[in-house]
Amino acid sequence: MPFTNLKLWVYGGLAVALFGLVLRFDYLSEKVESQKIELAQKNVQLNETNETLKSERESLRIATENRTKYILELESAENEIKTLRARVDSGAAKLRLKATCANVPTTSANTAGSAETAPELTEDAGQAYWDLRNEIIQCPAQLALAIKTLQDDRK
Repeated sequence: MPFTNLKLWVYGGLAVALFGLVLRFDYLSEKVESQKIELAQKNVQLNETNETLKSERESLRIATENRTKYILELESAENEIKTLRARVDSGAAKLRLKATCANVPTTSANTAGSAETAPELTEDAGQAYWDLRNEIIQCPAQLALAIKTLQDDRK
């Protein structure tokens, strides 16, 4: 009988060990599954973040292109104004104003002086003319950049 009790103890111990191993395997299997689910969620978040970064990079690229285009247009306009100013200063071209007065009859006598000399702007008026021309050229480029930036921000 003592040998039978020993067998029972050994078999019982083996059964308990086997039961413990089965429980441990089940616990580890559940842990692996939960980690797989967590990893899948992290991959989804990572993909969303990558898409957001791609979108922001594209917006930044478009904004940079628009600013570059604006700067080039502005430089071109400023160069054109400088060229015109240099031509006027050198005498190669003259500023002529087209002005009419609706209240003055066209057959009035010229009492201001010689009709051979064309009217010219004063120095302050000439500077104001160049400043205004510069602003007129810059305004559409600035407006186009602002509109394009707003449209890109809304996308």
